[in-house]
Amino acid sequence: MVRLEYYFPGVGVLSAGAFRRDFEDFFAQSNAAATPEFLALFGLDPAVYGDYDVATQYNLSNTTRIEGFDLNYKQALTFLPSWARGVQVFGNLSRQRVTGGAADFFSGYQPKGANGGVSLTRPGYNLRVNFNYQGQRRQGAVTANGTDRIGPSIYNWRDDRLYIDVLGEIALRRNLAFFFNLRNVNGQKDRVLIYGPSTPANARFRQSTDFASLWTFGLKGSF
Repeated sequence: MVRLEYYFPGVGVLSAGAFRRDFEDFFAQSNAAATPEFLALFGLDPAVYGDYDVATQYNLSNTTRIEGFDLNYKQALTFLPSWARGVQVFGNLSRQRVTGGAADFFSGYQPKGANGGVSLTRPGYNLRVNFNYQGQRRQGAVTANGTDRIGPSIYNWRDDRLYIDVLGEIALRRNLAFFFNLRNVNGQKDRVLIYGPSTPANARFRQSTDFASLWTFGLKGSF
């Protein structure tokens, strides 16, 4: 793993990093239809268990590699004129990928993502706008009987998502302030897809969950 960092005068940093990790004897799983010989070995009735798949874990003989990089930036924009003072920006980006024998058995890991935002802080108020992006993530494999007829490597996927939040606070008195917290103002939905290499784009959608936006307003103070 390597990392370079540069610090700005005052408040701020610019950094970049990269990593590579190799794993040996990683776990893998195979799925196959139950054969009469297998069922007989364990004394199982084919009439009851004949339609079930058999899942077996084993250790891979080759190496699995995870590699990636990240970029990070944060700075208070102190060089702005006095009427624009108090602005701070930040952002980070990350990418990673899995290669090797266990690549097909990794699920849920984040191959790419990004965060960022801008804030304004003044004596009487503050305002922040943040965003969070998550790339498409592969979930578990679909191994039910019959999926081999529509192509290999069928997986569930969480579709990419972009959340935008707006937060702020306004001082009403020395010990009293009005605040607001607007979560997911862009109304991002949580989509689940199911597809393989040969699945057409118009047949990949599975379900969508709409959490809508959550807006909170209130007063806070100390007495």
